[in-house]
Amino acid sequence: MDDDRTSSVRPRLAAAAVVTTAAGVALATGSALFRVRRMSREASKQPVLELDIDLEGVEPVRNVVVLGDSSSAGFRLTSPEQAAGRRVARALHLRDGRATRLRSVARNGATTASVLAEQVEAAAGADVVLIGVGANDAKEREPNSAIEPALRELVARVREIAAPDVQVVLVGCPDLSAAPGLPRLVRLIMRSHMRRVAKLQERVTAELDVPLVPLPRGELSTEVFASDGFHPGPLGHERAAGRVLAVL
Repeated sequence: MDDDRTSSVRPRLAAAAVVTTAAGVALATGSALFRVRRMSREASKQPVLELDIDLEGVEPVRNVVVLGDSSSAGFRLTSPEQAAGRRVARALHLRDGRATRLRSVARNGATTASVLAEQVEAAAGADVVLIGVGANDAKEREPNSAIEPALRELVARVREIAAPDVQVVLVGCPDLSAAPGLPRLVRLIMRSHMRRVAKLQERVTAELDVPLVPLPRGELSTEVFASDGFHPGPLGHERAAGRVLAVL
């Protein structure tokens, strides 16, 4: 009798343990994701770094426009000179002495869809358009079915309103599972979404003949991040700028 009672209790205890473990994981996941969303809300309230600059030189003026998210906007940098967009504009100016005008409308928290809806018109007449987006799509777990048409339309719209020979470069979605400022559980959760968005961008840009600057996990060592361990720091922007210049 006692054996029967014990054998009937064990499955219930095992089931209770599974439920408890699942609840604990769900709670920890929810808490970690809440921290990331709080970081995003705090970032959206911060003033945007002023990246715009006009460099005198030989006419006609080269118009460089930056679209994208907080990384493109230079969030967490202490000087606009550290930003990839400013670095690229200055390097192009040094190459040929051509007058160069840089304008950035990148904003913290932007997704591919919001860049299309709110920023793309700034590319009117541009000779060079740098787009850095994807991390927020992955963070918000946007489906490919939403990201792909937005990305295709974004590129099409840029080409429609920019200069006839515009050079468009996409700085791809980074694999932020390497970001030291994110909780380990969040890094594990985000890894698949970051890689999914990056692969989608790789496929679409290849089809549209748009140069893609990838940011693979293996190159995201601790020193490329800013003090928050999430956004790129000066070294991260320097490396991204070098990659962009290699395809321009």
